[in-house]
Amino acid sequence: MRKKSNSDGSLRIKEKCRHEEKVKDSRFIATAIPVNDEKEANTFIAEIKKEFHDASHNCSAWRIGRGNKSIYRYNDDGEPSGTGGRPILKAIEIRELSDICIVVTRYFGGTKLGTGGLSRAYGQLATELLKKCEIEKKYVTNTLEFSVGFDFVGVVHNIIDKFKVDLKDSQYGDDVLFIVEVRSTAYTAFMEKLTEATNGQVQFK
Repeated sequence: MRKKSNSDGSLRIKEKCRHEEKVKDSRFIATAIPVNDEKEANTFIAEIKKEFHDASHNCSAWRIGRGNKSIYRYNDDGEPSGTGGRPILKAIEIRELSDICIVVTRYFGGTKLGTGGLSRAYGQLATELLKKCEIEKKYVTNTLEFSVGFDFVGVVHNIIDKFKVDLKDSQYGDDVLFIVEVRSTAYTAFMEKLTEATNGQVQFK
C-alpha cells in the first residue's frame, strides 16, 4: 500500500493579485502570487524588481509551509530596518496564509513618512491586497492506488463521489487500477468502505 502526502493543508491565494494606492504622495503597488518554494518566491521578486525597475523600493515577504515546517523571509530593500518587509509578513501571518509571496513597490512622492508611517503604509497595502485575493483551502491529501474486478467499477465510482475523492487515473487491464487523492482525514474510512463494498476483494497497492 502506498501512502504519500501531497499538500500542505494550508490557506493559499488562488492566483496573482494586485492593489495600488497613494499614501501621502508616495505611490504603493502591492502584488502577490502563490508559490511552492523559495526559488519561485525569489524569481517573482526579481520579476517585480524588473517590472518596477525605476521604483524607490520593492519590499517583499514570503511564507512557505505551515506550523513547525513553515519558512519565511522578508526584505526591506533599502527602507529603514523593519519598516517594509516585516509589516508585509505580519499581514500574511494575520490571515494565516502560506505558500505566498508579496512585493510592495514604492515610488517616493516627496513627503517622508517616518519609520512608523512606513510600517503602517506597507502593512496597510499588504492587508488591502489580501482582501482582494481569492483564498482557497489546500487540504492534506494522500495518494492511494488500488485495483478491483470489473464487477465493482460502478460501486467504486459511487464511493469516490460520496467521499469527494479526486480520481487522478484509472487503468484497465485484467482488473481496473484506480489512482486517487484522498483527504487524510477520510483516508481510513475510504479504505474501509472500499473493502466493505467489494467484499474484501479490493487490492491496495
